[in-house]
Amino acid sequence: MSNKQILRSEDVLQKYGESLVGKTVLITGVSNESIAGELAIQLASVSPKLLILSARAESKVTPVINQIKQKNANVGTLFLNMDLSDFSSIRKAAQDGLAGVSKIDHLICVAGVMICPYGKTVDGFETQLGVNYLSNFLLIKLLLPKIEVAGPSASIIVVSSSSVRSGKIHFDDIGFSEGKTYDSYAAYGQSNAARTMFAKKLPEKLKGKGIRIFSIDPGAVQSGLQRHFTEDFQAQVGEMMKAGYLIDMDGKKFDFPPWTSRSEGAANIITGMIDPTIAG
Repeated sequence: MSNKQILRSEDVLQKYGESLVGKTVLITGVSNESIAGELAIQLASVSPKLLILSARAESKVTPVINQIKQKNANVGTLFLNMDLSDFSSIRKAAQDGLAGVSKIDHLICVAGVMICPYGKTVDGFETQLGVNYLSNFLLIKLLLPKIEVAGPSASIIVVSSSSVRSGKIHFDDIGFSEGKTYDSYAAYGQSNAARTMFAKKLPEKLKGKGIRIFSIDPGAVQSGLQRHFTEDFQAQVGEMMKAGYLIDMDGKKFDFPPWTSRSEGAANIITGMIDPTIAG
């Protein structure tokens, strides 16, 4: 096991948070129990101009806005109603919900689903692939003009998972035979492989723009993401934790990610946004 130090958000912001003063940040998947919600609350301490908080329901975001205002009453907040399982909702949010926003300095795509029962998005895609990958692809494409306005200080962060290391794209049957061959963990791995490869390819398309683009694994964080865990899957995770390692697509072992707090998970995202030491 490595001796790498796990930092809290407060530590990273103390070092580099000044670069976020006066910035506009859009975060998806915000709720009181999510890493995204924690991220928003932490960022409030360094006085961004505007925090745009996206979720399917305003009731999820209201408790987070209240905590932001308690921390720093001068920070502007905007609720963005967006359902990532519906392309039309994403388009409406980008066009109408952000009509008054001229630039976005940091786009943080946190929202996702994990190990859920088989289902389809409004547009007919397997749920995990649709929400975790295709929605981010569309959202980033629609918001690129606003991000490019922000210039070289801007960032796009696509949150992924360590499951990417055992994930692959099932090109011959991306929808698991309409659910007949569905494996929720394999589908989760597929969606994470897709969004991570997207984040790796995007800088080639935006060469010369100076926009920071990272795929970030926040670590194993207890949040609402685990709501679909069955007893069988929890037992499986317990066995993996006892072993202390997981196995990637090449059959190589890698350390089981340690459980971390939401502040520590958010710290990894903030590192991707602003840490100058990883700019290259």
